[in-house]
Parts: sequence; structure tokens; C-alpha cells
Amino acid sequence: MKKNIMLALVLGLIPASLAAASPLAEIAPGRAQIDANVTLGSSLKGERDGHTIDFDGDTRYRVGATVGISDGLGLDYTYASHEGDDNASVQSHQVNLVYQFNPYLYGFGGYVRNRAHHRGYTDNTNGFQVGATGRLPLGKTTPWAKFGIGNTITQYEVGVGYAITDNWEANVSYNDSKYKDFSGDTDVKTHGVNVGVSYKF
Repeated sequence: MKKNIMLALVLGLIPASLAAASPLAEIAPGRAQIDANVTLGSSLKGERDGHTIDFDGDTRYRVGATVGISDGLGLDYTYASHEGDDNASVQSHQVNLVYQFNPYLYGFGGYVRNRAHHRGYTDNTNGFQVGATGRLPLGKTTPWAKFGIGNTITQYEVGVGYAITDNWEANVSYNDSKYKDFSGDTDVKTHGVNVGVSYKF
């Protein structure tokens, strides 16, 4: 009952927040994590034909979840949304299989779908990415870093999580992403500081 109430509270945060968090400490059946974060000071830039347009960036959000499938193998989903001036925006859905090599290192790979919009221009790309995540638990604090590369995305993120309780964790991170190969040889770059919480089952 207590877990169901906590799950409902975390799910209630998702529409109003953004997700970037330290990875699940142990990937195993029955283990899961939900992340919700707000992106502050977001930047959104478009690149086309050697020219860059700066759309500034509004506070946006990222959400995500990781579920253990078997010992060391999990499924991870992340949604990121960024908006800027002049009706410019980019969204990304990422679904990855995650393999935990040891308590400190994870590898991942999977599917990426990105969407870019600016005034009357809208385009979607589908692609893949592979990458790695590392963590270094130091008591209640866990510094971590993530890097991913693919045919339609390149991203890195560094952050730190702090265990408030056994289940709740506060997170702060910096993310830099490039969403590539939209029509017209258009790329979109974003970066920002994420602040949020994770709930671990």
C-alpha cells in the first residue's frame, strides 16, 4: 500500500517535471526507478547550412523510468522536451536496453525518436544510440556521468544524486544534447541544468 501511494505521488509529478538521475544501483527483477526533473536555464539552438539560430530556452522537463528485466539487464525510457522563442521546440523519446557490468559501470543501446518544430517546419527522425553510464557511490551521495552517441543523437550528462531516504533521491545534473539529421540538413542543440527527484522500488 505504501509503495502504491509513493508511486502515485511520483507519477503525479511527471507532467510538471523533467528526468535525469543517477542510475539504478542494482538492476534486477522487481527493481525499478522513476525520475522527474525540471530543466532550468535551458538553451535551444538550430543549425542549418552553416548558420546557427539561438532560440534561447524556456524551463522544460524530462521524465524517465528504468525497470529490471533480469539480473543485470533492464529497460530504460527517457522523454525530454525543450522549447524556445519563436515557436521552436524539440522532443526526444529514447528506449534503451541497459546492461550493468558491475556496481559502477553500465552500457546501453536502443531506439531514439526525435521531433523538431519551428513555425511551419516539423520533422521527425528515427535512429539508434549506444553509450555508457558510470556511478561512484560515496555514502548518501552518488556522482554519475552518461555518454551516448548515435545516428540521430549525441549527448552527455554529468550529475550527482543525494539519498534523502532509502527510496527517494534528489538529483542535480547538466545535460548537453545534439539532435541530428532533420530534413534540410538541420540539427538542434540543447543544454541545461536539471533538478529533480527519483523514486526507487
